[in-house]
Amino acid sequence: MDTEEFRKALRAGKIEPVYLFLGPSTFLMGEAWNKLLSALLPKAGGRFNGERLQAKETEPADLIARLAVVPMFGGRRAIMVDNVEAWGKGPLSAVEAFVRRIPASACLVMTASSRKSIEGLAKAVEAKGKVILFRSPGEREAPRWLVERARQMGKTLSNRAAFLLVETSGTDLQTLASELDKICTFAGERDRIEPEDILEAAGPHRTFSAFDLLDHIKGGQADKALASLRSLVLSGELPLKILSTLAWQIRIVWQVKDGLRQGIPESQLAKRIGAHPFVVKKASEQAGRFSDAYLYRVIEAVGQTDIAIKSTGTSPELLLEDLVLNLTSPDVGQETTER
Repeated sequence: MDTEEFRKALRAGKIEPVYLFLGPSTFLMGEAWNKLLSALLPKAGGRFNGERLQAKETEPADLIARLAVVPMFGGRRAIMVDNVEAWGKGPLSAVEAFVRRIPASACLVMTASSRKSIEGLAKAVEAKGKVILFRSPGEREAPRWLVERARQMGKTLSNRAAFLLVETSGTDLQTLASELDKICTFAGERDRIEPEDILEAAGPHRTFSAFDLLDHIKGGQADKALASLRSLVLSGELPLKILSTLAWQIRIVWQVKDGLRQGIPESQLAKRIGAHPFVVKKASEQAGRFSDAYLYRVIEAVGQTDIAIKSTGTSPELLLEDLVLNLTSPDVGQETTER
């Protein structure tokens, strides 16, 4: 069963006694759990019990005992257990046996990143309930996810605005959902959200600080670049978001630089690349100072830092500082000066 089939089943009132949520997207699993709880709420007078636990902190015997007891005041007892891969062979066998005879008054939800180490449990769930796969959207799917989420919130998010939000915020769903909530609040009663709404909702301080960071990097001003970086971190920006924003700005500068070489006016460039006129104006000011070689060097270094943040245990803040120091070194500036 996929997530859409799961939602349709809930709307139809079809609730299984046991579910296994599989995949990397804990955010989507959390939302599915909340929808399940809403569907399980008694319509009148009943009492509802819902708990969310961690497998490594939960004894299967205690879990089974709680689910085996019929709620005194009716309704169903629902428990969600995260990361059941943490259970060893013995505990998993006990839960598998319980799943095969789970009472109708129970609703057990378990989560795991994959079924590789819990194949027996997955088969037991398939026999009595449903296994649901939750996939995290990538860069191509995330904009569509945002457009659909905005629609559910009563807003129309343009495709350009969705792509811009992914460019500046990354693909983490928790971050995207939080940013979209803020943007919808900013939009107020307006139904449609465009790229300029995203830039304006971000606030001038964030925009100017990020552009300043790029200016200081190109100027070889390590102390000022580090100060801008730390300002962004202290203001609550996540390291990966700072990195993705920097990459987005470099791509904008590159597009504006190429457009200006072709003689395209700034006003037309704004529409052509789907950027706010302010962003195009700022990028235009920087374009003449940045050679193609320099922009390539920066985007390559940003990509390497992105991989390091996601694959090593090194502090993301330290990796960003290393990136800034590397790009502000005199040798880099001399090699990439526009001629």
